[in-house]
Amino acid sequence: MRCIEEDICCNRTKIFIGRNIIEVLREYIDGKALILRQRVIDPNRIVNILRDRNIYEVVLDGGERDKDISNVMNIVRILYEKGFQRRDHIVAVGGGTLTDVAGFVASIYLRGINLVNIPTTLLGMVDAAIGGKNGVNLGDMKNALGTFYQPSIIVSDLEFLDTLPDEEMVNGMAEVIKYAVVMDRELYTFLKKSYDRFFNRDYDVIEDIVYRSAIDKLSIVKQDPYELKGIRSVLNFGHTIGHAIEVSTKFSISHGKAVAIGMVCESMLGIELGVSPKDILEEVIHMLKLYRLPTNVKELGIDIDRDLALYAVTRDKKSRGAEILMPLPVELGKWDLFRVDIEFVKSVFIKCLG
Repeated sequence: MRCIEEDICCNRTKIFIGRNIIEVLREYIDGKALILRQRVIDPNRIVNILRDRNIYEVVLDGGERDKDISNVMNIVRILYEKGFQRRDHIVAVGGGTLTDVAGFVASIYLRGINLVNIPTTLLGMVDAAIGGKNGVNLGDMKNALGTFYQPSIIVSDLEFLDTLPDEEMVNGMAEVIKYAVVMDRELYTFLKKSYDRFFNRDYDVIEDIVYRSAIDKLSIVKQDPYELKGIRSVLNFGHTIGHAIEVSTKFSISHGKAVAIGMVCESMLGIELGVSPKDILEEVIHMLKLYRLPTNVKELGIDIDRDLALYAVTRDKKSRGAEILMPLPVELGKWDLFRVDIEFVKSVFIKCLG
């Protein structure tokens, strides 16, 4: 088992990574605990470990409906009715939806109670469960409400990945490749020689991937925990175009596939701006293909609403007037932040759409 400890905004986060390590929870959880569990997760995995603790459980499907503010307030009401205090814990067991809901609830109830994240997908272990950013939905406004609230503990037990389909493993790799391209050349080299072992479920390789990704993300979050300095923008590489693709397909494709194509388009953008080396596009496409991720829209095999996609670009959260703040690779493993004219972004995106 590996452990990473980091102080972020006067709060210490510990990340445990390994196989069959869920027992570590017993060392940190006493008093009351509310477990938010995704329905597909075996209830005995967590409940049995904490059976002698004062635990309650809420079961969620893990879809966008769970992030509705009315559902969130129901969970807050449960905490209140069961007499939870600030020393008690809320525990998220599942994917990104669960960690979003748990993080938001933990941050607002009594102005903050202990938060424990137990991601059960590769995407959660390398990205969604780390960093303290959460969001919930207000009506049809996706992620309209949110806070920054760091978990005290993250337990990435790789045993949860045993039953995860290859497609979901691949979905998580898009974010790992993002780290490699813009901030971690050593990780890029490691990924380039490890893809066969990854698909053969070699857990030494997968543990290294989770560990390196967690260190990379924490290194950025520590410097810019509230997204005020622009440093955390690097985590959005591939996401401006990627989010537009998600919107234009009504979120019918996975986040990883959208971000993969987004990284290709944004690498093209950097080259056309003259800030990214010409070979970066080849490097990105090569790595995405190794990990069976799409490199263009045609590979998705579905229709893209072009007008909606272009509109989504103009609504990007990183936009500043007629410009978008975009992190772009200046060489493999290094990045910088650039103000890019929205119309120029749209013109490159149109080329990507074909």
